[in-house]
Amino acid sequence: MTADEESALLRSPTQESPESEIESRQKSERANKLVIYGSFIGVFIASADESLVISTWSSIASQFNRLSEGSWLLVAYNFGYCVSLPVYGTLSDIYGRKNVLLWAYSLFALSCLACGASGSLIQLILARVLAGVSGGGMISLVSIIITGLMPPDEVALFRAYANVVNVAGRSLGAPVGGFLIATLGWRWSFLGQFPLIMICLIVAYYGLPASLNQNKADSNHRASDLDFGGILSFATAVVILLFLIQSSSTTYAKQLLPCILGLALAIAAAIFLLVEAYWAKKPLIPLHLVKSSLGGYFMGQLLLITGRSALSSNMVPYFIRVEKATDFLASFTYVVTAVGVSVGGLISGAIIKRTKRYKTMTIVSLGSTVLLSILIYIRYRDGCFTWELFYLFPSGVANGVLFSTQFIGMSLTVPKERLATSIGIYYLSQQLGFIVGPAASVAVVQRLFASRVSDGLEGLKERQLIRQILNDLRFSETLPEEVQGIVRSSYLYGFQFVPLLGTVTTLIMLPITLWLKEERMRRNGR
Repeated sequence: MTADEESALLRSPTQESPESEIESRQKSERANKLVIYGSFIGVFIASADESLVISTWSSIASQFNRLSEGSWLLVAYNFGYCVSLPVYGTLSDIYGRKNVLLWAYSLFALSCLACGASGSLIQLILARVLAGVSGGGMISLVSIIITGLMPPDEVALFRAYANVVNVAGRSLGAPVGGFLIATLGWRWSFLGQFPLIMICLIVAYYGLPASLNQNKADSNHRASDLDFGGILSFATAVVILLFLIQSSSTTYAKQLLPCILGLALAIAAAIFLLVEAYWAKKPLIPLHLVKSSLGGYFMGQLLLITGRSALSSNMVPYFIRVEKATDFLASFTYVVTAVGVSVGGLISGAIIKRTKRYKTMTIVSLGSTVLLSILIYIRYRDGCFTWELFYLFPSGVANGVLFSTQFIGMSLTVPKERLATSIGIYYLSQQLGFIVGPAASVAVVQRLFASRVSDGLEGLKERQLIRQILNDLRFSETLPEEVQGIVRSSYLYGFQFVPLLGTVTTLIMLPITLWLKEERMRRNGR
């Protein structure tokens, strides 16, 4: 058989048979999947790093003899995360997704070394802010990269995988932190993350395709479009708020200071609103969205997370001071809650998929949250049995349902062209709750605890040790039984208001939820 005179005797090297193209595409997809799985390590580490400090902040601050200021450790990561979250999307459009992710990994590696080498609480707090700034990119950019690398029909699946990894990190970070602080010390809980982050950096550098860097700045994506004024005024307002809360937590603070800080907070908040309303080209928080029914969902997340994080951040010091639990056992409380949240999310997801309704579940979950908060208040206010930490499981289930139903409601309410912006504000509201809840609750507990223990030790020689008692979680264990009893009852007096804070925030959320209209889901989508 002779070749056609019009046909080429040799196939051009640039031409490939359909079979070769399919095989090449399959190899590319397999390689992309492996790289994404590798990036999940970074998601896990960033999530675990957040919950690790929730279970260890009190012990770390005690070693610096600065427990009364330990709440800054709790909020530092979330503050950095909160401020950086709106920036990463624009930066990835300007400089390329791969480059920005590599920067995030590098900054996180630096923060791990800085945390492990910190010689003071202030240094550690600043290092935690850097960890939050980089952790926000490690989590958010993976979702963007999944969209760029995966076929459209697999994007939702891999984003679900990323969410599972995120939840797993938050669930395991707390007990791992408790175990490490009891064995190797808290510094190694940060330094030990460095080799893992370097693996993520190497995998991303060699594995992610260069095509992810082709989104260069154009007329639609410029650095000048970033709402620098909004970000700066928002960050300033949050910092002033934290200083105001901190000043209110000490009985010896000058009365004039909270007034000055309150005025400064009002000015910073007013500047932020003016910037968002009249100056920003692309506002951090478009006010017309907040004024619509979407504002109810944003406020709901702020209230929900404030109450939930207030309780979870105080569980470890509660079980150590009251029940003399080990760091590992005390940190297990966070696992119970996290598992409950996961179960609640799965249950609500299945019900919503079947019924296409979500509001009834929301109301029931809010009522359950109120009842469980009251139960925890009653049972924990005078001490509890260790098994009663499992009250946190149904509380987590109720919260997991609320997370799912509120996100569904928000996504169905928002216009399609504003969905990305609304999701950003939604997560920003959550991060603000993660800042306000722990800071406010720890401040309340510390102030009431200090006042009550000071009165209880009146006339005893141990009264001169109040500073050590307040700033060292386990210092009271070295004191006589009588003094230990006074310290225990004093702490219980301060702690009893923490579950009540969750009750109040949920009750405020209830009428807001009743006011929101339920959007009916179609059988084939939104």
